[in-house]
Amino acid sequence: QAAVQELAHGWKDDPETLPLLKDLARLDEQGFVRWAAVRELARGWKDNPETLPWLKDRARSDEEEDVRRPAVQELARGWKDNPETLPWLKDRARSDEHGDVRQVAVRELAHGWKDDPETLPLLKDSARSDENESVRETAVRELARGWKNDPETLPLLKGRARSDGNWWVRQAAVQELARGWKDDPETLPLLQDRARSDESFNVRRVAAQELARGWKDDPETRAFLEEHRQA
Repeated sequence: QAAVQELAHGWKDDPETLPLLKDLARLDEQGFVRWAAVRELARGWKDNPETLPWLKDRARSDEEEDVRRPAVQELARGWKDNPETLPWLKDRARSDEHGDVRQVAVRELAHGWKDDPETLPLLKDSARSDENESVRETAVRELARGWKNDPETLPLLKGRARSDGNWWVRQAAVQELARGWKDDPETLPLLQDRARSDESFNVRRVAAQELARGWKDDPETRAFLEEHRQA
C-alpha cells in the first residue's frame, strides 16, 4: 500500500506507473492495496480517458465492498458533470449487492444531486425498504437534514423511530426528530414513549438524552428523568 502511494505521487510520469497501478487495482490479493490503487488512479489520472470506464468496472466488479465503495465515492466526486455518472450512481444505490456500497451511493446522491427529481424518492425508498440498516440510517439522516420541508419527511421519520426493525435506525430517527422538529406537537410524546418503551437500551438512552437537552422545563419530562436518574 505504501509503495502504491509513493509511486503515484513520486513517479507519476514514469510510463510504467499507470499500468502497474491498474494491475494492482485489479489483481492484488489484498483488498486494501486494490483500494489504494483505485484512489490514486482516480485522483492522479482523472484526465486519462481510460480512468472513468476503468473505475466503473472496479465499482461494479471488485469482489470486496471495501474496494467498490471508494470507487463509487471517487466517481461521484470526480466526475459529477459527466452525464453517465448520475444514472450509474442511482443504479449502485439501488442494486449493489453490499449495503456499504449502497450507503455511499445514497450519501453521494443526497449531497451532490439534491435537485435531481429522482433523488428524494430514492432516499425515501431506501429509508423505508433497504434491507441494510446502515443504508436506512444514512437515508433517514440525509432526508432529515436536506429535505426537512418536504411534507413526507416528518411522517417517515416518525415511522422509522417507532417501527424500524433495527435499533440503530430508530436511534437516528429519534435524534433527528428531537433536533429538527422540537416544535411539532407529536415529537415530545414520541420521545417520551421511546425513552420508556423501546426494546433497545441504546434508543431509550438517546431518547432520554434528547429529552434532557430539549425539554428539561417540561414537568412530565423532568419527573421522568428524575425517576430514571434515581433508578
